[in-house]
Amino acid sequence: MLDTVHPGLSKPLPFEEMRRTESYALPPPKPIPRPSGFWARHWRRLLAVFLVGTASAALLQQQFILATEYAVVSAYTMPVRTPIGGEVTHLAARAGEAIPSGPAFARVENLRADPGRLLDALVERDRARDEVGALLGQISTLEGLAADVRARRQVHRDFSAGHLMAQASEAMEWRAAALARSQRTTLEVVRATELARLGHASQAARERAEAEQESARREAAAQGARIASLGRQAEAAASGVFTELGHIGASYAEQRLDEIALRRSDLIREASRQQSALTRAERRLIEEQAQHETQRAALLNPMAGLTVWQLKAQPGQRVAADEVVAEVLDCRDIFVLAAVPQTALPSLSPGTTARFRLAGERQERLGIVLGRDGEASAHESRNLAARPGRPHGGSALVRIAVEPFDAGTPCPVGRTGRVHFDSTGISIPRLW
Repeated sequence: MLDTVHPGLSKPLPFEEMRRTESYALPPPKPIPRPSGFWARHWRRLLAVFLVGTASAALLQQQFILATEYAVVSAYTMPVRTPIGGEVTHLAARAGEAIPSGPAFARVENLRADPGRLLDALVERDRARDEVGALLGQISTLEGLAADVRARRQVHRDFSAGHLMAQASEAMEWRAAALARSQRTTLEVVRATELARLGHASQAARERAEAEQESARREAAAQGARIASLGRQAEAAASGVFTELGHIGASYAEQRLDEIALRRSDLIREASRQQSALTRAERRLIEEQAQHETQRAALLNPMAGLTVWQLKAQPGQRVAADEVVAEVLDCRDIFVLAAVPQTALPSLSPGTTARFRLAGERQERLGIVLGRDGEASAHESRNLAARPGRPHGGSALVRIAVEPFDAGTPCPVGRTGRVHFDSTGISIPRLW
């Protein structure tokens, strides 16, 4: 039977390994050659002189160039207020994003807006419309009645003219009869006169014949006058004027037409007033509808291109009327606020050149001091997007106009940096 040994037991023990390696010691290290020459011997002294000179230059630079690290890029914020109270249902941008030019930035809906004024305007419009319709219907009815009365008036005129013409014809016949009798009596007078001259007739017969002749002649003249009168009455009747005894001068139809015309004029005047009232009611209804839509939903549309600085509400949140929903700012209209010591203010007059560098960048940007940002302007201070930190001791804020940033650069508002003021005009190399 073969003996098997565990692999771990076949390895040499640690002390045996150490004993085996003692006979193989490493050779000693070679000595490092020491540098020779002036620079090799005095490099520590030169480095110390360089560091001392750098520190002295920095201190000397601070005496001629004012610098501060308490500076930040800022801008004025503009509040976006909701004109109505309700629920925010839509926000098109988040903080730090530009406001899009297409849809509305925010929408606020108030489903509990009071429609009372709108309903009153609707009732007023319907009432005025009904009044106008009723008046126009009465005017149309009167016009139909006037047409009927005119037809009856024409019939009355025709019948009256016919009746008068018939009477004129009768008078003409009576006149013809009177003329015939006048001719016969004339012959009788001649015969009676001749017989009376011969003694065959009495004087009374002759006188009776003469009387009959005169009567017939006058009757013919009377009928002639009556014919002329009836002719004139027929002409007047054709024009609607009646001159018979006991007549008022116009027919009943003419009187009714006059009354209809007066009533129609009154209705037209009333319809005109009601039409004006209807126009006002429709205008008020349009205004109330627009007002109700404004109270029911409001679209907030700030100028496109602005940047959302801070959101005061979120979708689904209820807001009150005139409450700020968001604060926006224009990244193209920016400036730098820097905190400087109070003792440096006399040398920082408006127009002083400044150099500004954002934290984390190497590029410098030129700026011009615009003036001091007074502490008394509390309203403007509330509208500032960012304010720099204030060092210990007395300090003041200085506003600096900087050159515009590139179009593709993110909005720099809120970024801090360092500002150097060229207050003396002496150019000294800067050490960054």
